[in-house]
Amino acid sequence: MSDQNNGASQGAAPQGAAQPGETQPQGNKQEAPIVIHGQYVKDLSFESPHAPGILATVRQSPQLDIQMHVNARPLQKEPSNRLFEVLLKIRATATHQERTAFVVELDYGALVTLGSMVPEDRVEAVLLIDVATMIFPFARRTVADVTREGGFPPVLINPVDFVSLYRQRKAQQSQQQQQPSAGSEPAGNA
Repeated sequence: MSDQNNGASQGAAPQGAAQPGETQPQGNKQEAPIVIHGQYVKDLSFESPHAPGILATVRQSPQLDIQMHVNARPLQKEPSNRLFEVLLKIRATATHQERTAFVVELDYGALVTLGSMVPEDRVEAVLLIDVATMIFPFARRTVADVTREGGFPPVLINPVDFVSLYRQRKAQQSQQQQQPSAGSEPAGNA
């Protein structure tokens, strides 16, 4: 067998790429708007307080109540460093004949950097909508796996409209800011 080179030497950089020690011209450098460095289960709890008896009596799907919240927080104080933790909190409670079949609580996180092209006034929305949408399928799979391993049919959470969830959150924050706190008097009354 002959070794053919096809015009390129092994280990050579593609045409137009920077060689070791060289820097790319600034015009060619593209920064990603969202970089997810890692995803992780921060906290996971599964309880089936009436097992094993409940497993024998459940003949149909239990009644499900699913609650979901998304939070984000900066991990470093410098405004130039845009490193965040996004946390998707899911709580699924299943009941059967007024008895708790199981409770799953999951805090599923992502370590995220936002690029400089994301404007400061859009950071919260990008984290709570876009990043949450990206990590949701992995959190959904974790809930399904845990419930299946707990002896129940896997809970497959329907897709979530994180835009609506974000709008609801902003509306609630707006309402809370408009309501005067109980027991306080308007300024100027002495």
